[in-house]
Amino acid sequence: MKSLNYLLFVLFVPLCMTVGKLSAQGFVAQVPKDSLQVLTQRVEALKASLKIYELKVKEASEEVEVEKLRVKLVQANETAKKSAQNNSDMAAKLKKGTTDSKTAEKIAKQAKNDTADAQKAIERYHKQISKVETLRTEIRNEERKLTARQPTVIFN
Repeated sequence: MKSLNYLLFVLFVPLCMTVGKLSAQGFVAQVPKDSLQVLTQRVEALKASLKIYELKVKEASEEVEVEKLRVKLVQANETAKKSAQNNSDMAAKLKKGTTDSKTAEKIAKQAKNDTADAQKAIERYHKQISKVETLRTEIRNEERKLTARQPTVIFN
């Protein structure tokens, strides 16, 4: 029993002394004091860059919509021109008396509807262009903010 107590004492005392030394040691930082601020600023700059790239992606998708609307606008304008030409031809035939008034009214109504559709297509096209211009302005503002930032690095 004494040998067991002695063995525990011999093993336990050096272990306690080692633990006491470990807990008494101080923490030495491996990073300079201003590094946290520098790293924080880098993270902010990366977030701002990410925001700019997200806006550019959004702008590109909106530009695709502008192209789709431009194609629709061209088609609507062609349809409106054809309807207007048919209407003027029908008006000439109506003056000569070679056609009836119901057909002329129908073609006139179709020309009016096609013209209204073309006008709506123009409005949608201009509205989409204004969205793209707004995004471009926002991108320029964000880029200006990003380039205007001055680093506040403190050298000791």
